[in-house]
Amino acid sequence: MSQEYNSIGSNELHIRRAERGEEALITSFLVEAADWMEETGTGQWRRAMFTPELIEGYFKEREVYVAEYNGEPAGMFTLQLGDQEYWQDKNDEDYYYLHRLTVSLKFRGMNIGLSMLDGAVQIAADSGKKGLRLDCLTELIPLNRFYQRQDFRYMGTHNVNGKLANLYEKLPPARENELRLEFFGERDMDHLLGWTDQQDAQMLMQWSGPIWQHPLQRHELEQYIDGANHPSHSEWLIYAVVERLSGKTIGHMALGRIDRKNRSARLSRVLVGDPAARGKGYGRQMVMEGLRIGFEALGLHRITLAVFDYNEQAAGLYESCGFRKEGLLRDTALVEGRYYSVYEMAILEDEWQELASNI
Repeated sequence: MSQEYNSIGSNELHIRRAERGEEALITSFLVEAADWMEETGTGQWRRAMFTPELIEGYFKEREVYVAEYNGEPAGMFTLQLGDQEYWQDKNDEDYYYLHRLTVSLKFRGMNIGLSMLDGAVQIAADSGKKGLRLDCLTELIPLNRFYQRQDFRYMGTHNVNGKLANLYEKLPPARENELRLEFFGERDMDHLLGWTDQQDAQMLMQWSGPIWQHPLQRHELEQYIDGANHPSHSEWLIYAVVERLSGKTIGHMALGRIDRKNRSARLSRVLVGDPAARGKGYGRQMVMEGLRIGFEALGLHRITLAVFDYNEQAAGLYESCGFRKEGLLRDTALVEGRYYSVYEMAILEDEWQELASNI
């Protein structure tokens, strides 16, 4: 199979199916990447891994692809049907599973890796598969965020040979007013600080609770994300909310107090911060994606939240997403000399399953 996929500047990038007899080329890509990882302390791959037997297995059990930039080999990746080792109970052999995506050091910084990723998505579509899936080590948060920015949604975390891997699935092509979630990081802080600068103390409390004081400070956000976004063990998964088509950050959301023993968590800090993004149904999308992550990716049993009793619009949104009121906590928050009461709300996994089955 040979495929011309994309162009960069005035030069074309071709993606083609590798042929038997190119084992040395494939090995050279992988060994170069392994040496670079060892030098930079990443340690994900080791040169000794890529034996002739392993490379031979790739050609027998997978599809191997080479990317050529202006006629020169620049990178490679493999695709396989099914991935029981990494995906375990979530495995589906109607998907293509991407592995070993590698760009030669000579061609890094030219967005070739991104074009190769797009090429793999296109190959999956052209082959009639359900889509493209991949995995990423949990500890590599910047790489996880890179895949999230390419519209890969989080599907779970599995232990594979002593290493924790996050699982991702490519979303369908974006339509207008659709969102994705990306791990919240330092580059998102300015958005959140800018939005809160336009709020008073009551509004800050309304979406964030009493944890922060007005005006919100950068050092508080730095403390907030410290240790977050490791789905296997962090107490908090914290997200920036992004419009898929425009790439514009428009909101914020967190899944916190994650209790893996009792399989519970708390949805919090749900905010459509960009005024231009309000009234487009983004709040419901955010809540539903938070519930999907909690129940389907993390395997939770119960998700809770709190909403102030005067915020009827938010309470109605949460009820439309399956939450039920469980009680009223009277005069629980003191802001600028006035007490506020909150409703405790929750949804259970069977309630989510029923709701999700009707979407």
